[in-house]
Amino acid sequence: MTYNSLVSILTSRRVSICTAAVIIVLIILDLFATRQIIYLDNTSEIILFILTVVIGYGLGSWILLEYTRRVTKDLRSKSLLINTTHWTVTVIQFFLFAILLFVLYNNSINCLDYFSKCTNVRTETTLGYVISLIATSIIMGIISFKFFSWYKLNKRNFMVLFFGLATATFAMAMIEEGYTKLIFIYVLEEKSPSGAAPHASFIYLNSEKYKGEIQYKVVNPDTTSLWILPSSLVSLKNTLDYLVALPYVFTWLGVATLLRQYYKSIKPGKFPIAFWIVLAIPLVLYLIGSGLIISLPADIPYRFYFRLIFRGGTIASSLLFGLAFYVATRNVTTVKVRDYLTISAMGIIPIGIANEISALQQTYGVAAHSLVFLFSYLFVIGLYSLAISIAHDSALRKSIRKSTAELFGDMGTAQMEQEILGRIRKLAQSKKQDLEDQSGISSSVTIEAIREYTKLIVTELQRKKDSHKTDSR
Repeated sequence: MTYNSLVSILTSRRVSICTAAVIIVLIILDLFATRQIIYLDNTSEIILFILTVVIGYGLGSWILLEYTRRVTKDLRSKSLLINTTHWTVTVIQFFLFAILLFVLYNNSINCLDYFSKCTNVRTETTLGYVISLIATSIIMGIISFKFFSWYKLNKRNFMVLFFGLATATFAMAMIEEGYTKLIFIYVLEEKSPSGAAPHASFIYLNSEKYKGEIQYKVVNPDTTSLWILPSSLVSLKNTLDYLVALPYVFTWLGVATLLRQYYKSIKPGKFPIAFWIVLAIPLVLYLIGSGLIISLPADIPYRFYFRLIFRGGTIASSLLFGLAFYVATRNVTTVKVRDYLTISAMGIIPIGIANEISALQQTYGVAAHSLVFLFSYLFVIGLYSLAISIAHDSALRKSIRKSTAELFGDMGTAQMEQEILGRIRKLAQSKKQDLEDQSGISSSVTIEAIREYTKLIVTELQRKKDSHKTDSR
């Protein structure tokens, strides 16, 4: 087996999906660990961090980015911006990998006995966190610009508008998160009590002593570190945190519009109620899981069980978003469109989960949360390609219908149907090529689909013509 053959197999759609599934399982474990739903000992924390780094940033990132590179080859060849974005993402992702490898090495040498409580590398982990936030904001801003540019060309295409708003607000949400965590919260270090056992916990309790809310506490043999949000900023931070819902709502609207538009393109008629139910469940679960509907006080009894329900809602909403993509497009036969769908789904499922992981945890927490950067890129590049492909399909069908009506009116007889079909096929193929040349994104409409769609229009026009003649008599 040659090297190219091996790479082709490792970066196939099936292997990429399996890789994404493994990473999703890892970040779910990271989420449960940082939100204290499961409690890990030191050895388990080391293993989880190693797996997150090696699979999430090493082999896994290479497989997913290589698969994306192959799928978007035509798009990147026609867009310098998209091509530059892809390679920039690749460089940054592996730079983050290098930072995390250093953290792994440092903790293994200097504080192996309390690996995830070691604060010697706080500067490095903060650097990686900041880079991922800034890069994510820039990537989202670039793609939102592309969406808004396409919307200007067709202001009736609300699908593109919703995705533009989703990516733009997500970019702002990343800036807000970085600002509140890095500017609002400060770290206070104290000498640990003699004989203190290393441990870490999320507290979220107000303290008169520190005049603020203690959010996270790390105790190691030498020092105790406290992450404190000043009391004067608690209300402002809680208000800003609600803005995080905007990207999700716009994404939901965009996905609903996209799936409805795609469903209508393959099965004309009303969007089935079953699809609306599948789409509504993720939204409801997210609103519950995010705490936007129900906010728990810190001292509520059975808080652990409510926390479990909340995080379960976050995970379920992300998984059901992926299911919505699959259910509505499971009959897709066009390879390119299936690839676009796969890339976008591999981003949309884990992005919400990773974003809920606390980056205050200095090892697996930072590593898992910073994967938002990779998932954001996969989501938007796949979504952009899929959305434009569907927009092409809509424009192509409008062109076919208009051209068919014009030719049918000129020819006037049903006996000339074959000639109409031949001409329309040539016009449609030319239009399809023009659309693909403009963006580098393939349309999902095949020659066979063009033929069948044209036959339906000809039959419809003939029926209207015959009906008009009958009415005239």
